[in-house]
Amino acid sequence: MSFKAWNSVNWPMVENRVFRYQRRIYRASQAGNQRVVKNLQQRLIHSLDSKLLAIRQVTTENKGRKTSGVDGKVYNTPKDKAKLVSKLRLDGKAKPIRRVEIPKAGRPKEKRPLGIPTVEDRAKQALCRLALEPEWEARFEANSYGFRPGRDCHDAIEAVYGALSNKRQQPDYHKLVLKVDIEKCFDQINHDLLLKKMDAHPLILRQVKAWLKAGILQGSNLDWNLDTLIENKMGTPQGGVISTLLSNIALHGIIHHLRDWIVTIPAKNNRVAAKQASLTVVRYADDIVVIHKDRKVIEKAKIIIEEWLWSNCRLKLNKTKTCILDSNQGFDFLGFSCITIIRNGISRLKIYPSRAGQAKILTNLRQVVQRNKAVSSYHLISLLKPKIIGWGNYYRYCECKVVFNRISHYIYLKLRAWIFRRDKRHGRKIIKEKYFPSGNTYNFEGVEHQDNWTLYGKERGKNNEMNEIWLPRLSWMKSKKWVKVKDTKSPFDGDHVYWAVRMASYNRLPTRVTKLLKLQKGICPYCHIAFQIESVMEVDHIQPRALGGKDTYNNLQLLHRHCHVAKTRSDLQFIVQEKNSIK
Repeated sequence: MSFKAWNSVNWPMVENRVFRYQRRIYRASQAGNQRVVKNLQQRLIHSLDSKLLAIRQVTTENKGRKTSGVDGKVYNTPKDKAKLVSKLRLDGKAKPIRRVEIPKAGRPKEKRPLGIPTVEDRAKQALCRLALEPEWEARFEANSYGFRPGRDCHDAIEAVYGALSNKRQQPDYHKLVLKVDIEKCFDQINHDLLLKKMDAHPLILRQVKAWLKAGILQGSNLDWNLDTLIENKMGTPQGGVISTLLSNIALHGIIHHLRDWIVTIPAKNNRVAAKQASLTVVRYADDIVVIHKDRKVIEKAKIIIEEWLWSNCRLKLNKTKTCILDSNQGFDFLGFSCITIIRNGISRLKIYPSRAGQAKILTNLRQVVQRNKAVSSYHLISLLKPKIIGWGNYYRYCECKVVFNRISHYIYLKLRAWIFRRDKRHGRKIIKEKYFPSGNTYNFEGVEHQDNWTLYGKERGKNNEMNEIWLPRLSWMKSKKWVKVKDTKSPFDGDHVYWAVRMASYNRLPTRVTKLLKLQKGICPYCHIAFQIESVMEVDHIQPRALGGKDTYNNLQLLHRHCHVAKTRSDLQFIVQEKNSIK
């Protein structure tokens, strides 16, 4: 394959042909026809379309596309990608994994290992994932939400809300919650049990086994020295394209096992449906919560989970972090705090941003302000704005008003101290009006806000135009309701209408992306294909900024990342021609 052929690939047709295979695999898996599933998987992993799509995901769409493995190779040019297509196949071989230590989110003093395969091995993993994911999406439990297409952590929070909400308005309503923490889940999964559970096509099994058993090279040294090679006997190294899917496969079945077990427990209402409804199990990757009103059932469930994890995955519970809590005490889950409180004589569930989540954003913003004492207000706003709006978009799907107001006031205090420190030659009124102009009206999310203490900045652009920017207040973000995904729905079921509506209404995309998505009615104007739930989208200037294009909505469009790359390539060629003609 030549680089010209790569640049001329008809991606909509490629995606459509791959999706048709995936939908057939999904339906065959739903019907329990494993022979048809394996046959379709074999055809998919040998097709040119799936190889093209896998390489595009790894070399164009993934954030780590410029990160090399132990061989030091990256595939950034069309010529390199075309060469990779010609040699990509599942040969049951894998090169060692480069391991680096990175800080844990929210706990910078603690480190977690990140395994980085070579780009070629990542492409093989992406190819395997294209064949495996639709099969397992048809089998995964309804209340499993972590690292699955079309599912979000907010769906898991809504499942918790449904289990703890006081639907009958009882005066003293509460339940017991078992928070399950698995000790080193990703690093301790047994390889043999995982491969036996997968029961996939032999080509896929050999390739997955080769990747699981691949040795590990510690640090950033790219010299392949077999003396320093660490044997990998267990676990799915974090950082691979397929690692999250494999961990989900390993933990699959724990919810079904608990639902089957609860039926055997004597209860006042002995109906099977009533017993199963009394127990709620929510899993987001390796974070699990079990909810029931009886302490004896919860304590027994802890033993059942411990036995299941050891017999199916050779995993153990973290004794110090696994605990049983009363919903009246409250508990944290996925960054949210959940607690049952009494209001007007009736118990109700309250969900709000956790204290740890609040502390994290406050620390982050304080560090940004302190590290940028000498920059312009325009530059500081450009650093703070995405952090504030991103954090707000995550936590707005709960009772966030009080928390948002408090954090918004804290941000105002930090910014006020920042401006008065910079300028001590003028009076405070003059400084205030320069950075916080009075009498201005700001439009945020379609609502007009009149505010005298909104940080404002301006900067002269390339074409000698004055660009203006202002920092929206976190308190302007209003709480929204999140609707949980339907239990039986999957992006592979072919119901494009459901997923198109859901992507436009319930997402955590930036405000500009969401607005463009609705204006374009979910269609990419470059390839004229609808955005899918897993599509990587980027905002593009219709007329490039280098040619005088403005950063306004009438000059913006939302494209697939690969469409954006193709358009940028043609724009650059046009810009070069324009410069040559001027000379």
